[in-house]
Amino acid sequence: MASRNQRSAAPARPAPARPAHVGRRQAAQLGAQLAASGLSHQEQRRLRAVLRAREDATRRRLRLLKRLSIAVTGGIVALAIATLSFGLVPAIEAALGTGATGTFDVGQRVCSSRTGCQWVGTFQSSRGVVVSGLAYAGSLPPGDGPGSSVPARYPGGSDQVYALRGSHTWVIDLLGTLAISAAVGAALWISPLGAGSRDPKGVRK
Repeated sequence: MASRNQRSAAPARPAPARPAHVGRRQAAQLGAQLAASGLSHQEQRRLRAVLRAREDATRRRLRLLKRLSIAVTGGIVALAIATLSFGLVPAIEAALGTGATGTFDVGQRVCSSRTGCQWVGTFQSSRGVVVSGLAYAGSLPPGDGPGSSVPARYPGGSDQVYALRGSHTWVIDLLGTLAISAAVGAALWISPLGAGSRDPKGVRK
């Protein structure tokens, strides 16, 4: 019984210590020690393990930064392309009161897979400038339809006119561009791009 109690009371073996974080200067010192003669085989193995752990950590950080830069760059490019496609800048200018004011003569309703359904007509500014083939962004005022003339604002730079006051089209366009940018960035982040190539042993470089 006494021997059984002694075995149960024996202290457990400590878990092997994990290599501590090694800075650049410490790694240089360890490399110099490893190159020097007089170290035992066990000490050389320990130093090699520490240096190898630091190299692996450095490769992981560089791989993470590479993937992050690819995802951010792709998201910015997608944001720029979507901004031009949605006509976000003219929409914001119209909301800020920039552009020519006048009336929009409502023509016919045209639908497409890219822009959906919009009212197309002719814009005539207060100075008499006439621009045809423009689309009205958003919904027409209640009760207006083909043949109606509604107050509008034309900032230029796109084929759309906007409500004279209270245009919120830019909000929808902004949300759309941000969603596209985020989707592209996320797709690039989870894609194999930037994850690094593999050597013949299957280890990522």
